[in-house]
Amino acid sequence: MTERRSKLLVVAAVWLSFLVVSLISTPIPAVNESHYLAMAKHSWNPSWCADDLFLSSFPAHQVFYWTFGWLTLWFDFATVAFLGRAISLAMVAASWTSLAARLQREDSEPSSPRGSVLLSAWLFLGLQAIGNLSGEWLIGGFESKVIAYSLVFWSIAAMLDRRLLTAAACGGAAISFHPIVGLWHLAAMSLAELVRFDIEHSRWRRWLVATILLVLVALPGLWPAVEMLRAANARTSVIANYIQVYYRLKHHLDPMDFAVANYVKYGTLALVWLSLWWWRRRRAASRDDRWWMGYVIAAALFVGIGLVAGFGPRPHSANLLTEPSWRMVVLKFYPFRLFDLLLPIALAILLPSVFRQRWLWLLGGVGLAWAVIATRVMPPPNQLPAGMRADWRDACRWVDANTPANTVFHTPFEAEAFKWFAQRAEYVNFKDCPQDAAGVVEWNRRMQLITKWSEKSFAGDETYSAEELRELVRQTGVRFAITRTRVRYGADLLYSNDSYKILRLPEADSADHR
Repeated sequence: MTERRSKLLVVAAVWLSFLVVSLISTPIPAVNESHYLAMAKHSWNPSWCADDLFLSSFPAHQVFYWTFGWLTLWFDFATVAFLGRAISLAMVAASWTSLAARLQREDSEPSSPRGSVLLSAWLFLGLQAIGNLSGEWLIGGFESKVIAYSLVFWSIAAMLDRRLLTAAACGGAAISFHPIVGLWHLAAMSLAELVRFDIEHSRWRRWLVATILLVLVALPGLWPAVEMLRAANARTSVIANYIQVYYRLKHHLDPMDFAVANYVKYGTLALVWLSLWWWRRRRAASRDDRWWMGYVIAAALFVGIGLVAGFGPRPHSANLLTEPSWRMVVLKFYPFRLFDLLLPIALAILLPSVFRQRWLWLLGGVGLAWAVIATRVMPPPNQLPAGMRADWRDACRWVDANTPANTVFHTPFEAEAFKWFAQRAEYVNFKDCPQDAAGVVEWNRRMQLITKWSEKSFAGDETYSAEELRELVRQTGVRFAITRTRVRYGADLLYSNDSYKILRLPEADSADHR
């Protein structure tokens, strides 16, 4: 068997493992697929759900939408999600194989140099299924960060081989697809170079060319992101940062919101990795070891910066504009995400280099099996029960078939992939929060409006009267709603099932909405 064919078989095996775990553990649509693919479709067809708040906000991942959005013009969302997973995970499998093979080159067992790459992939799948620090993941749905991480892996492998132009091109492409993932990679890569500290002065021209190449490849995605940050005034930016960090995305950004168990798991993983790395280094040390160690430690340093910014008293909303905002700015840019993903990757790649593989294959098989069944054993806490989910999708399909295409809906808090199944716009959706500052502030205003109206109207008689609904229409302009079947509304009933009903709201005399 030729070397090339052997590598292709390993890539195929890793890809198949990733794809099977993705499809079984995270059925289509994944939580973010409805978010990304709806925006991708709207980018190519702006008339689709034109009045949706999220879709009309600034498209933060334009390169992803440009690259894959055209598929939504030809195929339904489920098909695009499957094709996207197949393509993106093929990229992850190929880049994983390049990186793992490079790091294991000197230490893999001679009898199975390629087997250790597949084994490391299975070990990683098991570690990812155990949990994470800040909610970061790699094998799941189809979105821009999956593409970006595959490019990060290729960039690291190229950097270890001193192929500067390839490393720069892949790093720049990672920034284009996902600026936050790509920029944290660039920062870690730069610090790792300082650790290795063997930049040859005679090759400074190559470094200059590589830097220019990286910037040029990164610009298509980086420039829109910079423009998005510059678009809002200082007051709006501070308010939006507060909403994102301490409310909407606190489970990803605020270290005081992370579970203690997450810190214990990652502290244990870090100790195991450091111990095994140090023991192996005593047998075979190399400049590549120092570079890789520097890269992982750099990612850990970013976590330290995030912890410094995150721990302590929470900013008070009443004095938000007068308090120092640097903590929110630091946390806004996800300082935990690179290390969150990198530590289990580093450990999974290291283990086959330290222990005999015949024992690790059993552990890897357990990890693969656990990755497949973990979400079945421990489903996400916010997931709808199976019966309600079926009723929700049934109601959405009725909306798609029986309401005008330009209709805007008021949907319940637990609304899941409404635009995906119903093909209609929403007035506001908790999951689909814009990413530009002005959009975040408007999203928060609408969420508060709906919450206050609901609390005021529902109090006492537990019924939304026709006059209360007219007040909602006056404030929002929304004429259609989906609600729980048990809730009583003074409106025309269009459709109902065991869990949900669809209503036409009464017409208001005048409207005061934005």
